[in-house]
Amino acid sequence: MKIPAAMSSWLEREQLPVVLVWSCLAVLPIGRVVELPVLIMAIAGIYLLFKHWRRWRDSQAFKLFACVFLLAWVPILVSLVDAVRPQSTRMMSLNHLRFGFGGIFILHVLSTHEAQRRFLFLCAWLLLFWLADGLVQLAIGWDLFGFAIPAGGRINALFGEDGFVYGILLAVLCPLLWEYAGRHWAHWQVAAVVVATVVLVLTAGARSAWITLFVVMLAYGVVLWRRRGRLSVAMLGFALGGTVVLVGALWLGSDRFAARVETALGAFTGSTAIEEDAIGHRTWIWRGALNMIEANPLNGVGAGGFRYAFPEYAAEGDPFINADPPISPYHSHQLWLEMLSESGIVGALGLLALLTLLFMAGVRAPPTTRRVMLPYALCLLAAYFPFNSHMAIYSSFWSQIVWWLIALYCAAYGAAEADAQKLFTNTESRKNITE
Repeated sequence: MKIPAAMSSWLEREQLPVVLVWSCLAVLPIGRVVELPVLIMAIAGIYLLFKHWRRWRDSQAFKLFACVFLLAWVPILVSLVDAVRPQSTRMMSLNHLRFGFGGIFILHVLSTHEAQRRFLFLCAWLLLFWLADGLVQLAIGWDLFGFAIPAGGRINALFGEDGFVYGILLAVLCPLLWEYAGRHWAHWQVAAVVVATVVLVLTAGARSAWITLFVVMLAYGVVLWRRRGRLSVAMLGFALGGTVVLVGALWLGSDRFAARVETALGAFTGSTAIEEDAIGHRTWIWRGALNMIEANPLNGVGAGGFRYAFPEYAAEGDPFINADPPISPYHSHQLWLEMLSESGIVGALGLLALLTLLFMAGVRAPPTTRRVMLPYALCLLAAYFPFNSHMAIYSSFWSQIVWWLIALYCAAYGAAEADAQKLFTNTESRKNITE
């Protein structure tokens, strides 16, 4: 777990583009500041698209990313036809273009295994800092920046007192840390990082993050089994045992944690009244979403139009509409319901095709390339896992994270291609010199 001495050299001019891509993760806790690096990357992406157009036409990574982007963007345009609030959907379609051009910049910057290695290093150490900050808040009541544990006892660390996204982001992004740790750190250090991640995600209190983390751990278990011996059975046993002990301690020591677990289990067994809980409230939102889908099956109510359409389609007795003043939920809290209600069958089919393309690219990639793609693949699996509640896929905050991950996945897919071309060019150059 030794920090390489060459880290300072990474901030030299030729490494700044890698740092710019990484900064999209680094500034996430600072509200809308993330818009700045995304905008810079989008402008640079437009320049790179025209400058290297011939090269892009032959790039498999670019073709993959372009197809994936169009499968998400075109349904937004289709939903504009009879959107309940056309100006919002129109702005949504324009705003999404920055993710496409920014993705081209990421493909260019992270087009080699060396750039991928440096980028993963930066992400891993930043996420390790997130873990340390959360552990400090859990231990003493406030984090390294002076943020106290918010009312209700849910850990949110450096993300402050509002918008409890710390646990969700940690659950989705932890593969970036775990994969780097598995490659470079001692087994006991990897086990400690995994246990710390589990504890913090559980204490952060977001039940959707619990499901996400379980999915990531299950997927990683399959990966480790296929690697056969990458981590010893003893270390895996230590991680599992430590997690069980700490979860048991949380269960006994935190009434709030135990209550949230019991409520979540009660939602499945029917043994707990959940009407006043977030799970119960979401069932009302889902009923409204289903009504939107039934009335607008082809292209939905318009991307970003859920909050404006909800009062018309809310179920009878809906507590949001009957509140004083009435409340209109921003989104459906479920990925597929959001796609079907806001962009209809067109959007759902586009999402299905998008995910299929990404999956097939990973399956067809050579083993060395799949290993580079692995952490991003696991992050995307966590973000898109269908049997869970989700953040709004059309929101600025979450869409930036998802498209950042998609671009990283496609860049990793193209890294082997770029290295092969570079090797071929160098070989031809040496051949010409000798001749």
